[in-house]
Amino acid sequence: MKFRKSFWLVLAAFCACVSAHPLWSAEADAAAAEQVAPIPETTDMTLGVKDDKYVMKEGFRGTESGDGDQQWLEDVGYLMQENSDLYNVDAAAIAESAKFETEPNINWEIKKEDDSGSMTTESSENTNKATNKSNITTPGYYQVHNGGARLVSSAGGAEDGVGSEGSAASEDETAAAGGDSKTVTAQQRIGIQVHDCTSPDVWVAFQEGVGNVDMVETEEELKKQMVAKIIENLGQPFSTDAKDYEAASYIFLEEGREDERNSIPWEKTARLSIAGVLFNERGLPLFETGKLTSKIDQEDYRNHVNVVGGEGKTLKGVFVRRNVPFIFAAMSTDNGNKRTTAGQVTAQIEDADGEEIVKDGASYMFRVPNYPRDQYPDQPEYFFSTSATDKDGNVTSIRMPLYVVNTQAAFEGGKNQ
Repeated sequence: MKFRKSFWLVLAAFCACVSAHPLWSAEADAAAAEQVAPIPETTDMTLGVKDDKYVMKEGFRGTESGDGDQQWLEDVGYLMQENSDLYNVDAAAIAESAKFETEPNINWEIKKEDDSGSMTTESSENTNKATNKSNITTPGYYQVHNGGARLVSSAGGAEDGVGSEGSAASEDETAAAGGDSKTVTAQQRIGIQVHDCTSPDVWVAFQEGVGNVDMVETEEELKKQMVAKIIENLGQPFSTDAKDYEAASYIFLEEGREDERNSIPWEKTARLSIAGVLFNERGLPLFETGKLTSKIDQEDYRNHVNVVGGEGKTLKGVFVRRNVPFIFAAMSTDNGNKRTTAGQVTAQIEDADGEEIVKDGASYMFRVPNYPRDQYPDQPEYFFSTSATDKDGNVTSIRMPLYVVNTQAAFEGGKNQ
């Protein structure tokens, strides 16, 4: 009887020692921890356009896009929206019995692919909002990225998420209080092809030659000057003062003033400006400008700006003097590459049947007047035409009469009399 009692006393003492051993305590704590769901490093996020009415279908304009890439139109202003469990009121979706210790931090970043194929950051901002109006105004390939982060603690964290100094509990403070704490992140990125919906800018310069002018050299110099001025002035007229156009007369057909640019595709306009002495029959210096509408195709959203000159039009025509040689140069830029380059466009002088009139040596020259038309009804009609198409299929075109005037009857007040 005494032996049995001693046995049970020894067994109880042994169990007490084992339960107090550090190894036993660690195993017991681990077993208890298994009952609390661990906090993950990351959680899921979805990212897309809230109102996708103007997100174009896959293959839009023949584009072969990557998986998940979207097709956008420039200047629309798409409202991006992301969804994640980070932004719930209750952290239970992150982990059972978890609590949010801070407000979420939300970053929106837009990157654009450059000419080398590298992605460069266009904008990056912490808005702490789950939506972002991504109004991309320049065509190209982009990536929109959203990243979120929030401090999450498990049961046993700092009371009510408050730290020792009244601020949100840090990870160290939460851990010291016996709970687990992590900054949980969520992120998503989508690729976007933004399509050009703006007709290209077109500049045309006419210049008459007198005396011993080398018209070939003058034409090449005129083109060089136009390229430099187009890029410098983003396609807009380099001056609004008529006196600056005494050497050459210009037509500017471009996207417009600052308040006219970046309109939504179906409300886009263009601005026509004419400057110099060759756009009125008296040869008087002028600068005139006006806004034009463009025509958009509702299927592929390509724009077309078409100017037809003539009597009663803003662009009445170009007036050149008989027996005076002249040249012209036409250049175009595309807003798709931010107008950083300029290229020549199709341009010619033609008769009423569309047959091209070729140069008389190094320049154009007409020896018989045809204006006013009622005084020269038997003389041929001539037209100047030009057309530019960008790589996305937007078009700008001009067609206007070219009048040959009697040297003595015209250019009464002009510099070239």
